[in-house]
Amino acid sequence: MGNNIFSDKIQKIKVETGEDDFVRRTYMIKKKFIDLIDRQAYWERKDKQQVLDDILKKYYKNKNVEPFEEK
Repeated sequence: MGNNIFSDKIQKIKVETGEDDFVRRTYMIKKKFIDLIDRQAYWERKDKQQVLDDILKKYYKNKNVEPFEEK
C-alpha cells in the first residue's frame, strides 16, 4: 500500500529560461481592465495573453528597471 501507483506516470518538465517563458502568478487586476483586455482581444482576434503581453511590452519599452540586489 505504500507504493505510489502513479510513480511511472510522473514526468519531469524541463523549464527553459528566456524571454518567451511563462510563469504562473496571481495578480489582482481591476475588473475594468480585465473587461478592456477581453474586448480588445475579441475585436483584434487575439488571445488575451497576447493583448496583455503587447500592453506590458509597450509599457516597459523605454524603461530601465534595476534588478534585485543579490545577497
